[in-house]
Amino acid sequence: MTKKMSFKSISVGILAFLGLSFFLYLWWAPESSEPQRFVAFSVEPNESFRSVTQRLFRERLIESESFFYYLARLTGKSGDLKAGEYDLNNQMSAWEVLRVITGSEVRLYRVTIREGSNMFQIARQLQRLGLVDEIQFLEAAWDPDFVAELNIPSYTVEGYLFPETYFIPRGTSARRIIRMLVEMFWDKLPDELFRQALEGPLSLHEVVSMASMIEKETGFSGEMPRISSVFYNRIARGMRLQSDPTAVYDLLPYGGRVTREHLFRNTPFNTYRIPRLPLTPVANPGLLAIRASLFPETTDYLFFVSRRDGTHHFSKTYEEHRKAIDIFLRGRRQ
Repeated sequence: MTKKMSFKSISVGILAFLGLSFFLYLWWAPESSEPQRFVAFSVEPNESFRSVTQRLFRERLIESESFFYYLARLTGKSGDLKAGEYDLNNQMSAWEVLRVITGSEVRLYRVTIREGSNMFQIARQLQRLGLVDEIQFLEAAWDPDFVAELNIPSYTVEGYLFPETYFIPRGTSARRIIRMLVEMFWDKLPDELFRQALEGPLSLHEVVSMASMIEKETGFSGEMPRISSVFYNRIARGMRLQSDPTAVYDLLPYGGRVTREHLFRNTPFNTYRIPRLPLTPVANPGLLAIRASLFPETTDYLFFVSRRDGTHHFSKTYEEHRKAIDIFLRGRRQ
């Protein structure tokens, strides 16, 4: 055997040893006397890979800071880092950790937006989950350029944040979340409803505004078209719509009883004071409320009052309405 062949054999052996070591480091987590420990590890937006590597080492999720860093560089994954929150544990191999923080295994938070929620409540809900800053969300919701970019014919995004269950990773910006909810609105709005909104007596914005009132007035879907008929009948007669939820919309968060003092407040939303629909929707309606605002029942009703059981009593005249108020709200039997 020549010296040249001997040197070559030694080189191959060293490379094979290094390769095996590298393979073992990638795929087997090191033995540890520490019990398994789970960590919700967050990668911040625009954070450098070196910073993430340093924090992984401090959290004792990797054994070698420098090896992990160069592993990512050699495999081309250092540029694939994704902001978000990840479920890691101290018994994962280096390769498993790297695959998770550069892949699609970001932790998702389940967020259910309920019909009738308004943008103030949604902002607070998202903040409680640690997903966004409430003020930043509302600033984006009122940004006229952003609202126009989303094709919303209004001053805010109110009414167009579609009620649905979403799965949102931590680190998603307020604007991205708003865009997600608004895109769902446009996706879910059936073509027939969109065409009807364009061809009907109300504009799309007015349809959504009325639907928001209907949604807030009743939780019983079966009577939504009837409540819609009351609003249409009042519009036809030049009457104010007098919807209680519009009187307190700008007082949010507000969850108490609507009082007589509220009804006299002079705001662009209060339909006890303005002879039209509110300036913007007062909540985010679901499809049933939108459909009811487009297809009301044919009735002669002009008034309704709560029965205190989730449904309403409807009346054609003010005298009938006053009697219903005495019965259902004041407990006076005729």
